[in-house]
Amino acid sequence: MITVQQKLSVCLVAILLTLCFPTLAQHRLIDSLKTSLRQNMPDTVRGDTYYDIANAFYKLSQLDSARFYLESSRRYYRKGNDLVGLGDYNTLSGSIRRSQGLFDEAVMHYQSALMYFTKSKRPASVAKVYSNLALLYKSMGENQRVRAQLEQGIVYVRQAIAINEAYNIPQQLVGNYINLGIIYEDLNEFARGKECFLKALAINDKIKARPEEYTVIYNNLGKNLNQQGQYEQAIAYLNKALALNLKFQRTTSIVHNYRNLTTSYSQLKQPELALQYGEKARTLVEASKDAPLTCSVYRTLARTYASVGQYDKAYQYLVRQKQLEDSLMTLEKTQAIAQLEGRYEVQKANELAKIAAAMEVAKTREIVRLETRKAREIAFIQAEEKERTTQISARADVEKTKALAELQTKYETQKRVRQISELGQQNQLRIRQIQYMAGGLLLLALLLSVLIFQYRFIRRANHRLAAQNALITSTSRQLSQQSEQLALMMKELHHRVKNNLAIISSLLKLQSNRLEDEKALQAVRAGQQRVEAMSLIHQRLYQTDRLQKVNIKDYLSDLANSLMKAYGYPTNDFDLSIEVDSQDIDVDIAMPLGLIANELITNALKYAYSSDRRPYLRLSLRNQNGFIFEVQDNGPGVTLTDWQKKGQRSSFGKRLISSLSEQLDAHFELIKQDGTLFRLYIPSTFQQSA
Repeated sequence: MITVQQKLSVCLVAILLTLCFPTLAQHRLIDSLKTSLRQNMPDTVRGDTYYDIANAFYKLSQLDSARFYLESSRRYYRKGNDLVGLGDYNTLSGSIRRSQGLFDEAVMHYQSALMYFTKSKRPASVAKVYSNLALLYKSMGENQRVRAQLEQGIVYVRQAIAINEAYNIPQQLVGNYINLGIIYEDLNEFARGKECFLKALAINDKIKARPEEYTVIYNNLGKNLNQQGQYEQAIAYLNKALALNLKFQRTTSIVHNYRNLTTSYSQLKQPELALQYGEKARTLVEASKDAPLTCSVYRTLARTYASVGQYDKAYQYLVRQKQLEDSLMTLEKTQAIAQLEGRYEVQKANELAKIAAAMEVAKTREIVRLETRKAREIAFIQAEEKERTTQISARADVEKTKALAELQTKYETQKRVRQISELGQQNQLRIRQIQYMAGGLLLLALLLSVLIFQYRFIRRANHRLAAQNALITSTSRQLSQQSEQLALMMKELHHRVKNNLAIISSLLKLQSNRLEDEKALQAVRAGQQRVEAMSLIHQRLYQTDRLQKVNIKDYLSDLANSLMKAYGYPTNDFDLSIEVDSQDIDVDIAMPLGLIANELITNALKYAYSSDRRPYLRLSLRNQNGFIFEVQDNGPGVTLTDWQKKGQRSSFGKRLISSLSEQLDAHFELIKQDGTLFRLYIPSTFQQSA
């Protein structure tokens, strides 16, 4: 018999597998759950197991397998009269049928789920069903272009929002606002849709949601910006969503990303990328059997092929889209759904009234039956008690006389025997008391001797400890004073080094004012900037209590801003990005790293920004089994080979970078990637030795 704890253990393993290897984890979860079905378990647990298998197949878009196992779960939920389980069954059944385009069946399942969750008092589950109903009416309204159905979807999603706000369920509110934004987009109210997506994003930020919880929001923001003509911003959001969805292998979400990227690149007149993403979306969606999404992908591909003049392919996809769209929904189906929903509401009200009336009648009948049965039992018990009392009284009178005589004789005999026994027990008790007293006195004398010995030993030990504590206190006070003096001396040392470097910088600046040779002037200024880079580190050391650590993020920010100002780049017209994992690093690493950063930033400011593009500079320091330092600009780009070929001799800056890299036991590489990317690898062995 499997227990609830074993069931929880299986679920925990499934969650860990899902986080690490999503698709593989789903298959392993299915295999594990199928194996557990061979064991004996309660009906409710077996129903939950079948439901978990169906849900795993649904996440893999294997809808036929999901329906097969879901029907098995319903059988056990009904057998155990599990209202919550029946609600879960109908909710997942509605979602499967919505994906298959069976909208009328989906409506009936969602309405049944509402009834079961309402009876079992599960407001959070009721809100989930309302959210699913909103998506269903959104799908129907989108395929048939019926505004009334889209507006009904808004009504359902607002009911879900009201419940989740009342019960403070922020995770479900995120999904509600996403669904509301999607429906507003179908009504061409794109500004209101974007507002809903931003609300969902703000809730995720507030509750610090996991990265995968942002994928749908990013995708829908990208789609919304597409519809408002802001295609480059849309691509940025869509790429964020795509990276997360590829990581977690979410097939349906990846299809949405590809489809929306197709639209973005098509509108930006980049047909090759547009068709590439469109065909990727088609390949994935045809395997998933998601009918509404397949219809949307076909529509997007038809428009894209038409925009590049390939009208034969555009026509093929348009025909496929129309065939699938016609099979999804007809006007007769829409009317049938409305009628079914109306009949369901009436039937539900009648059934509830009948149930209430039947319960009252049954309650009254049961009360009457119990009262009658109770009266009969009381009368029977009273009659039996009266008869038994009479019999006992008669027998007692007969036996009473005999018993009195026998008791009198026995009493006299037992009295004499008891007196003799008591006298013997008293003698034995006195003997034992004397023995116990003698043993207690002996034990007490022994304990007193031990206590006196321990007292003398502890007293001598306390004298020794007091002397040692006094010595330790004196030594600690001296060490503390020496530490404070050493810290003060180190701060003074760093201050003086900083002042000396400032004097050198000033002398170099004065010298540069007298130079007329441009190359000599640039060399002196470069030397001045290197001196100021070293001075900035010593300034940070004496201004803080940490004498061996430097806040590298603040240092890099100050250094970059100082050089930008020196080369005449205003901060408003310059994109500067600084990404740092470990903010505090050892001064032995910070000093050469600062000089390398000074050379690379100076080189970028001097040579990278000659075009009309807005200047961009990224500084990154990551701690991944050692430090990885990156400097990237958006200039024309230089490879390591080009960098080494220029000139017969390397410049002082290049030689300085190479020398400092060797000092750090590091190696670097230059990559031409949307500009120049310099990447320096500092091994962890150097950090430990430093």
